[in-house]
Amino acid sequence: MADYETHEHDVLVIGAGGAGLRAAIEASAAGAEVGLVCKSLLGKAHTVMAEGGIAAAL
Repeated sequence: MADYETHEHDVLVIGAGGAGLRAAIEASAAGAEVGLVCKSLLGKAHTVMAEGGIAAAL
């Protein structure tokens, strides 16, 4: 059987977009041991693409 590391956390946040990072910050501030899992590099989430916008005719 292969050896592998294990990690124990009080809270596991999946996704490092704006909401995931905010959840991790709040859980950590409340004293929880937080683990954060993301599928790409931190800071490369698509939160900015999901902000929406306002369209108006000029």
